[in-house]
Amino acid sequence: MNNNQTQPPKANILVVDDTPDNLRLLSAMLNQLGYEVRRVINGHTALKTAQAAPPDLILLDVMMPDMNGYEVCQHLKASPQTRDIPVIFISALDGVIDKVKAFAVGGIDYITKPFSEEEVFARVENNLIIQRLQKQLIEQNARLQQEIRERQKAESALRLSQFYLDQFKDSILFVDSDAQIVYVNEAACFTLGYSREQLLTMTVHDINPNFPAEIWRSHWEELKHKAYFSFESTLKTKKNHEISVEITINYLEFNGIGYHCANIRKL
Repeated sequence: MNNNQTQPPKANILVVDDTPDNLRLLSAMLNQLGYEVRRVINGHTALKTAQAAPPDLILLDVMMPDMNGYEVCQHLKASPQTRDIPVIFISALDGVIDKVKAFAVGGIDYITKPFSEEEVFARVENNLIIQRLQKQLIEQNARLQQEIRERQKAESALRLSQFYLDQFKDSILFVDSDAQIVYVNEAACFTLGYSREQLLTMTVHDINPNFPAEIWRSHWEELKHKAYFSFESTLKTKKNHEISVEITINYLEFNGIGYHCANIRKL
């Protein structure tokens, strides 16, 4: 295998085997492929090492004294700190029962000795890719859940604001620089005879004959500099009735966008 052509992502791998020759062989092989390798010779040390600094992946021998690989894997999967570490078993045991047991205790793959460098690399790399994708998916899901919570919180605050403004007896409208109505309270709907949905498709020119489109821009700029303005005017209802009102307008900016906030009281 040409190491110059194949450069796997750097990862930390813990190799657990009670045979020093196997440890040296696997370590040299993985180091050559660009991985960081830690090696231990028994299950107890493996558990302590994984707890102290969790690796990205564990290569675990099955047949070891005191604590075999199956038991080590069970302990790893029982701990919140190590349960998500992918474990690949490496063993001379090639029976179906042995492999089934390896998967049953939480292993994600099984390599039979003797093994080739290509097989070890392929299985290690594939499982690291799967682990990274799973981690990304978990992180994306967490971000999505946070965004949903924030959106729900914002929607709740918006509904509360709408409820609060709907308690006002005076009509309240928000208008943008294009004279588009972007917010109305319940009193405005009642006074003008339109539904909220209808008013949000209309402009100031549709309800106030004193502010046709040709003078709107100068009116907007004038109020932008005054910031506050109160005057008497006339509004036109859905039934084409004209009503006399006193309009108090405040110029507000939100997220860099200007609005006229109009408080309208019938005379």
